[in-house]
Amino acid sequence: MNQPTGRPRCSPHRSPRTHDDHHDRATARACQGPSGDRTVTAPVLAVVWCRSVGSFWTLELHQLCRGARHPTPVDWINSGVPITQPQPPEALARELLGQRRLWLFCDSFAGPHTGTRHGIGYAAGDADLIALAHLVANEATQTGRHPVMLAAQWVAAGFSAETAAKWIRKGIHSPPPTHQHTPTPQPTTSPPHTTRPSAVPIPTGQPAPLAE
Repeated sequence: MNQPTGRPRCSPHRSPRTHDDHHDRATARACQGPSGDRTVTAPVLAVVWCRSVGSFWTLELHQLCRGARHPTPVDWINSGVPITQPQPPEALARELLGQRRLWLFCDSFAGPHTGTRHGIGYAAGDADLIALAHLVANEATQTGRHPVMLAAQWVAAGFSAETAAKWIRKGIHSPPPTHQHTPTPQPTTSPPHTTRPSAVPIPTGQPAPLAE
């Protein structure tokens, strides 16, 4: 099963927004960064079932690209299920993604939607990212951010799912900046210069004078 160890199976992510509004907003966040800025995040793919390519249902993987309104298709996986049959189940999608070492977060609003395409969710090659999305799904929705996009930002910053979840549940929704201590360079100074009296030559054969 293509699911992080110890994590519950995901249920489809829902939103009170309309379909088009949710898709456009989620895609915009994914392309520009989880917070709507240019923050670099971990790679995330939108996954959809498609029945317009050939005679079999195809699993399409769409790359979320900055500056683009819609994701860009980057890969297709033949399911082997004829398009004359109903849309394949989620379990098959997980199996096919698992063969590519990808983890799935269910969201029926993911990816481009047409009469022949139906969203499945978001996939990532980092199990911690998907695990974190499940852990903070409620917190992310309350702040108007998609769980996967929020998780991607924290994972890209180097946080584990458990650590990031603790921060997010405390109300911290962006990774804190990392501070590296750099020792302050000290000015190079020469030791105090001490003036010594010139040596007085001692006549040969006479004892040296004793200091008073």
